[in-house]
Amino acid sequence: MRGSLLRKSRGMLVGSVMALGVVGLTAAPASAWSGGNVWVNFGDWNCPGGGSVVGVYWAVDAYSVGPAGGDWGDNVIYPRVRVGSGAYNTLSYQTICKKWGWYQYRGVVGSRSLTPYKSGLSYTY
Repeated sequence: MRGSLLRKSRGMLVGSVMALGVVGLTAAPASAWSGGNVWVNFGDWNCPGGGSVVGVYWAVDAYSVGPAGGDWGDNVIYPRVRVGSGAYNTLSYQTICKKWGWYQYRGVVGSRSLTPYKSGLSYTY
């Protein structure tokens, strides 16, 4: 009785070690990203009807979002993003354009992938 119990426990131990080895081989490497910010500049080509970018509504995945009323006053935003190894972000945006000194309209709606390796980088779209 004692011998069969010992064989069973050895078998379970060997099986467990093998299972852990398989899991270790198939596990994906851990991502090493952290939070940071990048500069994003929107060119006037984001105003298909002419004029210049004066505001941007934006969000980065479910990670960060701009002010509810939009980011106004210029064509630059500074969103919080994932930076470093494994950092993948999707920036969704809509530009607000100004033309003739008073007329404002909604410009381009788009999304871009950002994979910054460090905080403080600058992108132009």
